Amino acid sequence: MISCRWLMHSLSHALERPRLAAMRKFPGLCLLLLLLFLVAALINPVREMMVDDDWAYGLTVRHLLATGKYHLNDWAAANMPAQIYWAAFLAQIFGYSFTILRFSSLILLIFGIIALYCLLRDFGVPDNEASLLIFAVLSSPAVLFLSFTFQTDVQFLGWQILALWLYTRGLSQESPLLMAVASVAACAAIGTRQFGVALVAGLLATWIIFEQQRVRKTPLYLIGLVLPLLVTFWQFTLGVSRATFTQKVRLAEQVAYMRDFSRLGGDVLWRPTVILQYVGLFLLPLLPLLVLLVRNTWTGREPPKSDGAAFSRSDLWLAGVWIMYLIAGVCIGYFFYLPRILMPYLAWLLPNAQTSPFGFKRHLALTLLTAGFAVLFGWLLSRRYLDRQNWQRLSTAEWFVVLSGMALLGLQLVYAQFYDVYLIQFLPFAVFALGKMAPTWPRWCKGTTATLCLVMLSVSSLWTRGTLARAEASWRAAEIARSAGAAPQEVGGNMTWSCYQGAFDEWIARIGGLNPTRRYIGSNTMHFAFFDFLNRRFDHTKYLVTDRADPNGKIVNQVDYRDSWLCPRSIYVLRQSAGE
Repeated sequence: MISCRWLMHSLSHALERPRLAAMRKFPGLCLLLLLLFLVAALINPVREMMVDDDWAYGLTVRHLLATGKYHLNDWAAANMPAQIYWAAFLAQIFGYSFTILRFSSLILLIFGIIALYCLLRDFGVPDNEASLLIFAVLSSPAVLFLSFTFQTDVQFLGWQILALWLYTRGLSQESPLLMAVASVAACAAIGTRQFGVALVAGLLATWIIFEQQRVRKTPLYLIGLVLPLLVTFWQFTLGVSRATFTQKVRLAEQVAYMRDFSRLGGDVLWRPTVILQYVGLFLLPLLPLLVLLVRNTWTGREPPKSDGAAFSRSDLWLAGVWIMYLIAGVCIGYFFYLPRILMPYLAWLLPNAQTSPFGFKRHLALTLLTAGFAVLFGWLLSRRYLDRQNWQRLSTAEWFVVLSGMALLGLQLVYAQFYDVYLIQFLPFAVFALGKMAPTWPRWCKGTTATLCLVMLSVSSLWTRGTLARAEASWRAAEIARSAGAAPQEVGGNMTWSCYQGAFDEWIARIGGLNPTRRYIGSNTMHFAFFDFLNRRFDHTKYLVTDRADPNGKIVNQVDYRDSWLCPRSIYVLRQSAGE
């Protein structure tokens, strides 16, 4: 008995010491992970339902588990073997469920948080400041919501950050082992979203432009490049030779987009203004830090960027250029590209002025605020990375991060689709640059940033929880209708549930299979055609899942939930009247 007590005491003491040591070495990171655990408990990822495009990726995982073969669903545009095999691996251990698919994203978010923290610390950013920068990323509504889905965005983000950290360590330490491990992470990023090619382009450009010992370090770079290059070639070959229905449509759209020189040229000028504004929207709690950096530059409190003065007349001209550029971008978008739409412009995840109830004045205020953030951030980036006198002072590892971010920007400028969810990929590059420009902050800046992050995290958490709760209630309502004996074709109202039950395959069969994709080329033409098919089918189903108690239908059941503001709401299962 005594020996058992001694053993338990020794074991608990042994486990406690590493935990206390970690808290002393990385207190900010530990608190951040604890906060993420509390937020996850509030949002509740244990929900048997799917949202948005989750259904297509979930069906791909299910097919792999059932047959042992990887077959991408026809709805998917990105080839994602890394995401599918990662989720299948977890499903083999814990069983296939929508909850496990969601946890596969959350795990990669945690990996990404830890890797981003290590990246910032490696470049001299203290614990508190690094934690606050990551806190701002985590509190973003897009990052938080997508972390509780099975979308590709956060999974790609996690692999991307992990590859960035490992590559920078490999370059700094000249370690072939780290470069090899980094190349595996880069392969996983490319195998999740093809935007991961930016890592290859960044590493190659660093070797060609900024590596002082190019010949001697060629083997080191080759170790980091060869495997991702092979995966990139395989990805593009597979996308052409074995394209899904959506991939065929997207490839045709991409070819048409690249041939439309006037539109492409306009986008190359306009899209960076949108990207910078979305970075400002997602990282809005860091606005006090931007103000601090600009004030320090203006008053000469920062170390001079060269042998001259810290602030010069050229900086005023540069600021004027950025102000005019952002004004031009906002005006072009408002009057030509997206008429009468203000921030958020892109309206894939976050609602824009046409789809939200906040009114013109609030959207105008948000547009001006994010445009101001974009001006300040763009100006600070230009001062650091466009000044040739700074180039020799920056390490090769830092240039790799910068050039990877520029390559990612280039890909976003020439890719036909342009949505808000794609833009979270820029957040690690943004916080990395801010961390390098301001390694230490005054106390007031830390306190203000932490407060703003908490406010934004609270809003993001409630919004995420409410959105998932509504999706879960709608999914459960559809399952109730099916349990009453209805076939999936006889249940309408929940697009995601219907697609998971085969609605998209049914539509493809009706239009003649995979060949007539050219009929659906254009801005979301395919989606509109399919949604029109679904809506017409929903009009004649036996059961309808809706949030309105339609007097033409008989309420069979209802599922209660709480919305983003914790107010009670209901999803109804209606049995539609004859002739509906």
